[in-house]
Amino acid sequence: MTPRPSNSNPLLEKARDTLLAAQNAIPLVEAVDALQTELKAALERGYFSPEEEARIKTVFSQYLHVRNALHQTLNSLRPFLPRFGKQLEPASQQAFVASWLAGCMLMRSARFMVTRYHDQKLIRKLLNQPDLSYGIPQGIFDQIHKGSTHPATLLRYLRALQFSERHADALNSFADDPLTGPLLTALEKEQTYLETQKRQHAAAYAKCQVFRIRSKPSRQYHAVMWGLFEASGRAIAEMRNPFHRKRVRRQARKQLKEVMQPGDVLITRHDDAMSNLFLPGFWPHGAFVIGTAAQREALGTTYISDQKDRSQDPICILEAKKDGVRFRSIRETLAVDAFVLLRPKFASDTDRKTSIERALSHEGKLYDFEFDFNRSDRLVCTEVIYRSLDGLPGLQFELIRKAGRYTLPAEELMKQGIQKGSLEVLLCYGLKGNQMHRGERAQSLINRSLIP
Repeated sequence: MTPRPSNSNPLLEKARDTLLAAQNAIPLVEAVDALQTELKAALERGYFSPEEEARIKTVFSQYLHVRNALHQTLNSLRPFLPRFGKQLEPASQQAFVASWLAGCMLMRSARFMVTRYHDQKLIRKLLNQPDLSYGIPQGIFDQIHKGSTHPATLLRYLRALQFSERHADALNSFADDPLTGPLLTALEKEQTYLETQKRQHAAAYAKCQVFRIRSKPSRQYHAVMWGLFEASGRAIAEMRNPFHRKRVRRQARKQLKEVMQPGDVLITRHDDAMSNLFLPGFWPHGAFVIGTAAQREALGTTYISDQKDRSQDPICILEAKKDGVRFRSIRETLAVDAFVLLRPKFASDTDRKTSIERALSHEGKLYDFEFDFNRSDRLVCTEVIYRSLDGLPGLQFELIRKAGRYTLPAEELMKQGIQKGSLEVLLCYGLKGNQMHRGERAQSLINRSLIP
């Protein structure tokens, strides 16, 4: 067979380079297998630690990046693809080879994701949560699942497969072509998946339909319950005695500000808050200290977008309340009746800086009225602290199961940190009168205030 002459085409050259790079970059079997031990441990435990979550999202983000590049390549080649009833031109055949390779890689990677994790609710939930810092949009796993099993997608795939088989001789004539030859070689690597995928499509579609039917009532129920959680949560958060004057005053705030550093933890209490009746323990709320602008500058803190401008003094706290995870001043956070300042025992200033940057990555997220630590797109107050500290050297916390969800109440966070020696009590206010207590006295008072 006489080889076809090479056609210079900048678009096809770019597509070739993208596709060859993508075939080696799709982080599937090897990357996922490297996470299997952690995935297994998390599934048995019932939740992911922030460190485990970060590693999984890193791999998934890499996959999404490659997936996006493949889709862009397909769209750029669409105008050059063979048309029904038209004579096949060399350029259209070359475009088909590139598009077919992109389609094979997209289907293979999507089917891998769906087959492996479709039944793992914990992983599916994590990968469906939006996280702009990783470039993960909301519901993307279900979108990939739906796309890889949708009848229209399967029909296009099978028609392309039939076209490649029907015109195999014409396409293989480009084997020695420097533009298309490497793509044909890459297609041979995909060959082992083609027949397997061909057989699995029908079964996959049937399974997907069953899942959609079963999950529809669940999704409707969740939407209703979320509305109730949010409405009741906001109402409870706002129920306070309008005649009660907060016991933390200007002098106490001044003393605290002289001591606190970036990475410290504030645990607070309102004497008159209705939510005290529903949250366990004496200490129901927490906030994370990001420090003054000068302290963050000294650590070399890296910001996202315009965060540096929006977090200038008097901003020194990151706190999740009913209006979301926002920068706040110490005056706003300490409009309370009692507080305790805890200092994590960081191994180095680098770890302290890491904790601040982790915290900043959550700024702007919504409040989670369901108190579910298995989602990171909405956070409660102590989850900001947990996700900022957990996994750093010497700083590990274990979630506990409450009302069917994994969570970490403020009292539990304090107890774990104090018992393990990873959180040091520096001072407290509002216990035994409106006084500031430090050192051993503060430690003694805090120990008595905690639930046994």
